[in-house]
Amino acid sequence: MIYTHETAVDFLADCQAFLALHEAENNLILGLAGTLSRDPHYYGPQDPLFLTVHHPSGCVAAILQTPPRNLILYVDSAHISYAIPLLIQHLWTNHIPVPGVHGPKAAIELFVEEWTQLTSQTAKIQFHEMVYKLENVQAVPTVPGKMRQAEARDLDFLTHWIRAFAAQALDEMSEEEARKNAERKIREGVLYLWEDEVPVTMAGWTRPTQHGVTIAYVYTPTEFRRRGYATACVAALSEKLLADYDFCALFTDLSNPTSNSIYQKIGYKPLEYFLQYGFA
Repeated sequence: MIYTHETAVDFLADCQAFLALHEAENNLILGLAGTLSRDPHYYGPQDPLFLTVHHPSGCVAAILQTPPRNLILYVDSAHISYAIPLLIQHLWTNHIPVPGVHGPKAAIELFVEEWTQLTSQTAKIQFHEMVYKLENVQAVPTVPGKMRQAEARDLDFLTHWIRAFAAQALDEMSEEEARKNAERKIREGVLYLWEDEVPVTMAGWTRPTQHGVTIAYVYTPTEFRRRGYATACVAALSEKLLADYDFCALFTDLSNPTSNSIYQKIGYKPLEYFLQYGFA
């Protein structure tokens, strides 16, 4: 059976225990749902989509979308072969737009194969990603400077940094959108800077779950790269967050060996291979 949920609260009541079995891997879907349970339109004016798939043994798949963004899904590996076709039939029958899909490799590969056959759309890979988990920070080389929380006085350059960060993630932002995003992140207190006389690197946290939190917004302007600033900033922020959480999680783009190397030096361990596809 497939179920539609009207609110994030209902969605989490149905699938949180299932998703929490792999809490770090599911940091995205759990974190988004948690945020939406507090503010249903945090990610935009359109109503989110919440779906779950059930087997007689219980929940085996969870699907979340914040339109117009990609569908995010997580499926128990033992139930992919019937959960994916059921989901696709539901999306197709109910005329639900699917601009793209993001999730664990095996489930996404089957979804893309069956979706493109049904719709005659073409699929284009957007990201090969790895989910990492950190429980203990490793010592990293010392670099000049220190970490501080971003403040209102940083708004102008953070607007540009957030816009550049978004462009790397294929999420183009206008100058106005980037400024609003920067204002909100500063107000929420989730952005941090590594400062070596001047700010040189940005990092932040987002989407807290029951036991963990996700590192995000890691960005270093070109002129400050390859100096160890990002490593130092992420290590310091991770250590700060581990005072309140059992683990930190993050996604990396596997096509970027530098970032993957940085996180592993800090102590992040790879957990699961994720894929993101867009449909045309």
